[in-house]
Amino acid sequence: MKLEHIREFVASARCDSFQEAADRLYVARPTLSNHMRGLEQELGFALFDRSDSNELTETGTVFLDGMERALEVIDSGLERCHALADLREEQDPVVNISLRCSVFELRAMLEKSCLCRYAFASYDNKRPMLYPFTQEGADVMVMYDLDLLPSLRAEAAGMGLRYERYGHEPCAIAMRKDHPLAQGPLTRERLRGVEVAQLDVIESESWKRIIVHMLGDGMDLRFHLIPMDNLLSFWTVDLGDSIFISIKSMLSQYFARREGYVIRDLVDDAPLLMPRSLVYRPISERPCIVPVLEAFREHLSRGGL
Repeated sequence: MKLEHIREFVASARCDSFQEAADRLYVARPTLSNHMRGLEQELGFALFDRSDSNELTETGTVFLDGMERALEVIDSGLERCHALADLREEQDPVVNISLRCSVFELRAMLEKSCLCRYAFASYDNKRPMLYPFTQEGADVMVMYDLDLLPSLRAEAAGMGLRYERYGHEPCAIAMRKDHPLAQGPLTRERLRGVEVAQLDVIESESWKRIIVHMLGDGMDLRFHLIPMDNLLSFWTVDLGDSIFISIKSMLSQYFARREGYVIRDLVDDAPLLMPRSLVYRPISERPCIVPVLEAFREHLSRGGL
C-alpha cells in the first residue's frame, strides 16, 4: 500500500464526499476515486458503501481507526528524524564545493581523503564565475588563478573571500586533423597569429587573458567566438580553421573520440599549464571547511599538479 493512498483514504473518510476530499487534497475527483478502488482491491474488502453516499463500511471503520493510529506513529517518527537531521546539519554542516578545474581528479581525491560532509555545487557557465558564492551555493571553489584576473580578484576581496595559489592545471589544444598545425610538434612560433575559438557559454574575456598568459605576449592571436546555447552543443561543433585551447580533461571529454580531430598537450616540448587557485569563505565564518582545505593542500603537497 502506498502511504499517499492511506492519507487520501483518511481524508476521504473524514469528509462528506469524495469531491470535498479531492478539493482538500488538490487532486481530481476521478483520480481519488480510482486510488480508493485500487486500495480496496489490494486489501480484498470494501472501504466505502457507495450505495449510501460513500459512507464507510464496517471494515472501513476498523481500517480507519488503525490507519489513523499508524499515521500518528509515522508522522511522529518523521518529526523526530527531521529534528535529528536539523541537529546534525547544525553540528556537522555540509561544505559546498564548486570545481572549475581538475574536476575528476579532485572528486576522486575528496572521496578517499575527506571525512567531512560535502556536496558539489552546480553552476551555470553563463553566470559570473563567483556567482555560486553570491547565492550561498559554494563555500570552496577551485578555479583559474585570480592573479591573472585583477577584476575578479577585486570582486572576491570585496566579497570577503580568501584566495591562494593552487598549483597548475594541465591544458591542451584541439584541432582538426587537416589543420596545418596538426602536422609536427607544436611550437610557439608555429602558433603565432593562429585563430583561437572560444565558447560564449564560458567566461570568454577571462579565458582569453589566461590563454595569452600561457602562450606569452606578442603572439598576435586572433579570437573567434562560437555562439552556443550550452556545453552539450560542443559535441558537434566544427572548429574549422580555428584551434581550441582548454583544460585537458575537458578536451578529452569532447574531442578524444571524435573522428577527424587531434589533441596536443605539448608546446615547445613542454606541458601547457594554467595556474589555478583555491577560493574560499573565511574560516571564521565557516569552520566546517577546514577538512576540505586540508585535503586540497595535502593533495598538492603529495605532488598534485
